Amino acid sequence: MAFEGPEKRKKLISSMVVLAALIGGAIFATAALSIYFRSQDPVNQCIEDPTSQPFQLSVPITVTEDGFPALVPRGIGIDDNCIRPVHTLQENVIHVAYSRPHDFTLGHFLYYWLGNDLLQYNTKVFVNDVQHTEGDIRDIILMEGQSIRIEFTSRN
Repeated sequence: MAFEGPEKRKKLISSMVVLAALIGGAIFATAALSIYFRSQDPVNQCIEDPTSQPFQLSVPITVTEDGFPALVPRGIGIDDNCIRPVHTLQENVIHVAYSRPHDFTLGHFLYYWLGNDLLQYNTKVFVNDVQHTEGDIRDIILMEGQSIRIEFTSRN
């Protein structure tokens, strides 16, 4: 065999240890960089006082679920430790507040509201009463002057 003898086994084991250390270091570095870049994304940051931020948007939103009106509650994107830039301060209004303009999307809001539960619905979105048919609904950029209507229909 190619690795017979104690000297060749030691070389094999030391090579495996070095390889394992390199792989472990690469995993650690990738995780650290991912955490850093994620923390720099405005969507993942916490803001202090949403009403004092220079960039402000308010977008009315109405929702139906299986044909019945559904409430968009206040407090979405807000917990004890963090207020996200995309949140609700009052029912049925998406509020955006940040230190500078940024393209916050409907997807950011839906993530904080529904998480992955969005996948259980067939969804239609209307922006200013016009159905959105171009691209993913999650990519709709929230803008002042918009009104959004979402129709969720349960998948059977």
